Amino acid sequence: MTDEVHDNELADLLGAAPKTPDPGFRVDVFARITEAARRRAASMRALRQAGAFVLIGLVIAAAQTLGLTWEEARPVVFAGVVVGVAYLFAHLTMHGPGAVLARSRAALRGRF
Repeated sequence: MTDEVHDNELADLLGAAPKTPDPGFRVDVFARITEAARRRAASMRALRQAGAFVLIGLVIAAAQTLGLTWEEARPVVFAGVVVGVAYLFAHLTMHGPGAVLARSRAALRGRF
């Protein structure tokens, strides 16, 4: 395919194609495509996080409505914390010690 054909295909994504083949035009198209993909991914992460917090809030409200007290819920919460820590430990060590060390160094490194 010629550069003109590629530019016309990319123009469908952006608007109007340039009159001559232009590498900068392609870079602009790819930059816009990746920015849109990054925004979509961030939106999905935000929706998942908001949904998780809403679900947690609904579970707590339902438990309080049913008369569950902290004394009765403490063993269940403790078991959930233990399972969560075990999951986190397994997830971090699954990729080997290098990944754990790299993440801990990145967490300790600050922007100054």
